Amino acid sequence: MVNVAPTHGPPPKGFLHSVDTALQLILLLRDSGALTISGAAEELDVGLSTVHRSMAMLVYRGFAVRTESRMYLPGPALATSALQPGLGSDLTRLCQHHMEAIAAETGETCHLIILQGSNCHFIHSVEGTNPVRVGNRRGQVMPATQNSGGLVMLAELSPRELRSLYATLSDEEFENLRKRLRRTRDRGHGTNFGFFEQDVSAVAECLLNDVGDVLGALSLAVPSSRFREAYPRCVDSLERHMRDLNRTLTSYRVSESVL
Repeated sequence: MVNVAPTHGPPPKGFLHSVDTALQLILLLRDSGALTISGAAEELDVGLSTVHRSMAMLVYRGFAVRTESRMYLPGPALATSALQPGLGSDLTRLCQHHMEAIAAETGETCHLIILQGSNCHFIHSVEGTNPVRVGNRRGQVMPATQNSGGLVMLAELSPRELRSLYATLSDEEFENLRKRLRRTRDRGHGTNFGFFEQDVSAVAECLLNDVGDVLGALSLAVPSSRFREAYPRCVDSLERHMRDLNRTLTSYRVSESVL
């Protein structure tokens, strides 16, 4: 097996190859953000069946999630520790009823997402009722620019706030990002046409209080194969519920340490 991380001292006497494989898979998930069974097998120089068994255990224990496109992403056990304890509980409680209604109306999966730095954190999901649907993403983390909720939240930030998040972008890249976010703001909702996962598309709207603080976003995730058909009713459902929900969140405030 190829080592993908530094080792510390000699191997223990009771060295367990299966445990070592699982631990290295966790490190690969953490560092790469996405894995396939074949890619991980090649990276570690082990058999496909070995990786498949180890990955199944990581899914079972919450270290990985399997997507509709058969990729594996970091799971809640890896992702949620970066969040302030209890951060999502208030928003989840306030949004739960609307999320359930949106998922029931559209048959698609509704996600509650917050922005932390330049990443999106999925803090709650209500799965849709369609037989083929996007699964629960609770605990998942992904780049904000590759997610409909992330785009609609970034579109609410000032140029200075945005630049602080993307300080390493060249001037041209930053201007292109601003133009992309301007189109999102003009449209009134964020869209994701398979940016992060080819088989998953989504539409999202921003959660705002009465002074314009970005509290989070609700997104509806749809298998890309039917996104064009589902798009109008998803936008309609989101718009209706977000009007009521944002009125509920009028006096909601986020502490300065989280903003």
